[in-house]
Amino acid sequence: MGLKYIEQVKSVILLMLVLLSLTLTFTIWTYSPTYDTNETPILDISIAEKRRIEDVVKPYRLLLSQDEKITGSASSGNIDQVLNLMKSWEIQTVQLQDSEATEEEINEYITSPGRSTFFFTTDVPIKTYSNVLTFANHNLPDAGFDRLVLEWNMPVVGDEIAVTDEMKLYFISTIQRKVYSAVVDKVDKEGFSNRILKPALNFSEYHEIVKEGKLSLFVSNNPIDAVTHTYYLGEVAPERFKDALFNNPSLVRSNPVGTNIQEFTDDSTLMKVDSLTKKLSYVHPASESENSRTPAELIQSSLNFVNEHNGWTDDYRYSRMNPKDQQVDYQLYFQGLPVFSNDTATEITQYWGINRVYRYIRPYYALDTSLSLRKREMQLASGHAVYDILASTPDFDIDSVEELKTGYYLSQSQGNQLNLEPSWYYLLNGTWNRVSPETLGGGNFGLE
Repeated sequence: MGLKYIEQVKSVILLMLVLLSLTLTFTIWTYSPTYDTNETPILDISIAEKRRIEDVVKPYRLLLSQDEKITGSASSGNIDQVLNLMKSWEIQTVQLQDSEATEEEINEYITSPGRSTFFFTTDVPIKTYSNVLTFANHNLPDAGFDRLVLEWNMPVVGDEIAVTDEMKLYFISTIQRKVYSAVVDKVDKEGFSNRILKPALNFSEYHEIVKEGKLSLFVSNNPIDAVTHTYYLGEVAPERFKDALFNNPSLVRSNPVGTNIQEFTDDSTLMKVDSLTKKLSYVHPASESENSRTPAELIQSSLNFVNEHNGWTDDYRYSRMNPKDQQVDYQLYFQGLPVFSNDTATEITQYWGINRVYRYIRPYYALDTSLSLRKREMQLASGHAVYDILASTPDFDIDSVEELKTGYYLSQSQGNQLNLEPSWYYLLNGTWNRVSPETLGGGNFGLE
């Protein structure tokens, strides 16, 4: 009996130990510590939308040289149709072809028969564009391009298509004067000809303006049908950016400065809001440094940063980079054309420092296209005609004009209205300048 009693006691003790073990395990699994309430809260701020690389790194023009003429388009629809077809292709090893290409040689790459050329506003890292097109070899050079030339050599004569065995891409930097090349595989050449080359014959005809020892200008031969738009201003409350950009928004102080400026500050950060230009400027001085990112890293970091607060309020596109200052700019676009203004912010600018943005400048409005007020059809002069007007202007150095293209001039009017007027712009010394309507209407010449 004694031994039996001892065994029963052992069983009870064993059961108690098992239950105690289970209780402790459950307590560990379900334990939730109480954190200091002074910790910075994590806010999920969603201002507008996110974007992908292919949404913000886009060409502004497509030219095709075939059948002894050059046709082109600035339409986002036409450009996207070609790029979407190219996404299914496979680009082989990218190799340096020419390290010192002359202006004449670059012009020839574009105008030779059987070529399509995408124009970008500034150098795009090849590594960045691997997020748009498919590369078989991911060991890509640290190089950029602002002209992407496709050599297809498939002339369309009637209904006959001459298909060659090899198609090539040329990544050309007009800034660095370097040319990289790659063979393209997995191409539906007949589909490319029927869906791209034949329709492109109906694009607007372009004219090459040759400038001795310089890059050519490519301008439209015919007048351009356009529309002036008027919208209500869709303003984004600056407090939403405050909540997105400051570490602890509850500690931020707000103070008016004069009649148009509102400042938001904490112990380390300042955000100024200008109600006149609809621009905010955010700065975190402690993050400024001489740390450098590669151009591809800068673009990716800048995209990720705006995506973190869904800050793409409109169609903004990569337009400029200064690697020395770690600066990246994005230009506002509307219906595929850049938007410029003398009195309203139209660019997003970022300066990068220690693991974060240390300066962020941008508009805080949105083009509310659902609140359209007025539309007015108009016609712009041809690019060729605009060039001739500029060339005949006394004391104007036409040979220094780097580019000529259409855009929108943005102005504000009473009642929170935004006016978008189609206009011609020329690029001179890195700055876009508007050709005034008075000039094109035959009045006194004025450059804005």
